[in-house]
Amino acid sequence: MFGGPATALGMGAEVLAPDRVRLPFAPWAALNAAKGDIFRVQRGTDGELWVQEKLEASGYCAIRVVLASDSPLGPLDTGTEVILEKFTALGVTGGGMFGLAVIDVPPEADLYLVRHLLNSGARDGWWDYDELCVTDAWNAAEAP
Repeated sequence: MFGGPATALGMGAEVLAPDRVRLPFAPWAALNAAKGDIFRVQRGTDGELWVQEKLEASGYCAIRVVLASDSPLGPLDTGTEVILEKFTALGVTGGGMFGLAVIDVPPEADLYLVRHLLNSGARDGWWDYDELCVTDAWNAAEAP
């Protein structure tokens, strides 16, 4: 779990109360943090809001997808858009740049199909991926 400033965690987290924030999208490098999750924060002596603990999980999964260096999807400067387009039809959104994307997988998405696309893209040399924050439903939706 990430324990840094809330601004770094959420890159603009929505303040719900003086000690609570909600993430508008998944952070790029934080473990156990996904879009819509709510965290307890505390203001530090530096004025930043620092994450203390996750209070409520949204049900979203956060997956970091990194374009392979020799990916047939194209160069790094356009590859991120291509990655995101591959998931659009599955109801999955995300963001990123320079060949790195973090996809926000909603709980109502067909998790089997999302996992299948991730695995087949990895097998075909399109990308590598890491599970940053997943749910029990994600783990149950094994895909080849």
